[in-house]
Amino acid sequence: MTTTIRIAGPPGTGKTTKLVKIYYESLKNYDPVDIVVISHTNTAANHIRSKIFSNESIGEYMKETEHEVFGTIKDAKETLKKNVVTIHKFCKDRVKGESFQIEDYEILCNLHSEFNDHASNKEYYNVELLFKKHPFFKFMGFARDNGKNFQDYYRSLTQEEKKKYKYSKDQLPDMERKYNSFKTNEKINGRAKVILDFQDMVEKFCDDSEVSDSVCKDIKVLIVDEAQDSSVIQRKAKKVMSKNVDYFYKAGDPDQTIFEFAGADPDSFHKEFANPEIELKEGYRCPRVVNEYCKNIIKPIWDHYRYSRVWKPRQTKDGQIVEGELFEMSSLTQDPFAPELKNRILNTNQNFIFTYRGNEPTLMIEYLVELGMPIKIPTDAKLKYKYPSVAIKNHRQFLHLLNGDKLSSGKIRSILKDTDPQYTINNSTDSLELSYDLNWLIKEKYFVPGVKDITDFQEIRKNKSSIEANYIRKIINNNRDLVEKDRIFLENIHTIKGKEFHNVVLDLTLTRDEEDFAKRRMKFVACSRASETLWTIKSRNGYTL
Repeated sequence: MTTTIRIAGPPGTGKTTKLVKIYYESLKNYDPVDIVVISHTNTAANHIRSKIFSNESIGEYMKETEHEVFGTIKDAKETLKKNVVTIHKFCKDRVKGESFQIEDYEILCNLHSEFNDHASNKEYYNVELLFKKHPFFKFMGFARDNGKNFQDYYRSLTQEEKKKYKYSKDQLPDMERKYNSFKTNEKINGRAKVILDFQDMVEKFCDDSEVSDSVCKDIKVLIVDEAQDSSVIQRKAKKVMSKNVDYFYKAGDPDQTIFEFAGADPDSFHKEFANPEIELKEGYRCPRVVNEYCKNIIKPIWDHYRYSRVWKPRQTKDGQIVEGELFEMSSLTQDPFAPELKNRILNTNQNFIFTYRGNEPTLMIEYLVELGMPIKIPTDAKLKYKYPSVAIKNHRQFLHLLNGDKLSSGKIRSILKDTDPQYTINNSTDSLELSYDLNWLIKEKYFVPGVKDITDFQEIRKNKSSIEANYIRKIINNNRDLVEKDRIFLENIHTIKGKEFHNVVLDLTLTRDEEDFAKRRMKFVACSRASETLWTIKSRNGYTL
């Protein structure tokens, strides 16, 4: 008999921390191999693993058991790596079958050129990125996440959404047929077995009871974080996983359901979590003014579903409520509060997230570049205008090279991806040895000739500059340390979910109008990342969060 325990709580109330405590409580009665933790993203799974392993309890636990269960620390890490994962990773590691490889994609492109997205094909250096970025595979993944065939999913999209995929409704059935034929035809795919992609593995796990029974027979405790983000197929998989467990813990917040496009269902989750077994109320992140602002955003949704949450603002150790600050700005540069924002960016050590929804954040990037601030932008961000982050990354690696540091092959190749053949990268036992010419290196697009010390951009020849070099020069002249810990981030709202920052700078501009509750949830997630100050920027058109 399975005992199901639902854990609900607004942002920053410690849901993930609660699950880590549950994990350790479960260790009193179960072996680590019997406990599986499922999270929505790889980043979140990594975060939970680090919290589990860094917790003092694990040291005490291993000491008390004399390593009999976990074995060595190395064994402990391997167990956590295998059992604290996303649902796709769980199925990939356990469902037998030959998984889809990047080489298969290359063969598929040679057979059917419409699969070759020439504009960004160079970015597909591993299977995970391929399925995340390629328009067809993205479309296929979302359709199957929603439990729909291609045609039905296509019909459910808006005109704006259809444009993103670059395909017509007439193309999709043929591409689907060719793709499935390629996976199953051993003569053309060059493999001895049927090829399984990520979704195939999850679907096989769900639909084949013999497979799922074999995979799940040892699971005694199932812990699910961010349950509200589960797609149709993910919910089905978790239901299969939980059917024979002793305890099924699932934590989430219906007000943070922002992955509807990927099959999340806020309506059903609101109903399921209306009366959770455990409700977390103490806020450990948002100060009072941010807490109240977020409550006003989400109140119409609470009224609609006829419930409310107790959500207390953050307090100091002596019980004093932290007030925080809220600035509603008309623009980044012309608003009366703009100088205050600039001052805090330049003269504090606080971190900042510049976040947005559905629009290229060009103005945000231009603003930070003009300030001469290092910016951290995710490598897989769907942005055309992300040279600042790339320039900094290459500059940092270049500094390492000048210092004689050993770098991984991937880092060296990112710097020297278009190197002249005479400059070679040779494998050694532990790392790579690099043979290079300094003068050639500084002629790369991020650097210019005539530089003896790369940190001294005062000597760069003005007539040979580039936007990347100018940006780096501005940072150096601004006395910013290019190798300091990142503290200025730029990401969209979906990728900052689960994270926390001192300052949130939110652009309220939308490219098109969206359903009211969806907008409220999106804004709620973004604003509730702030632990000190929330800055909102008024929409520049008629569409606003």
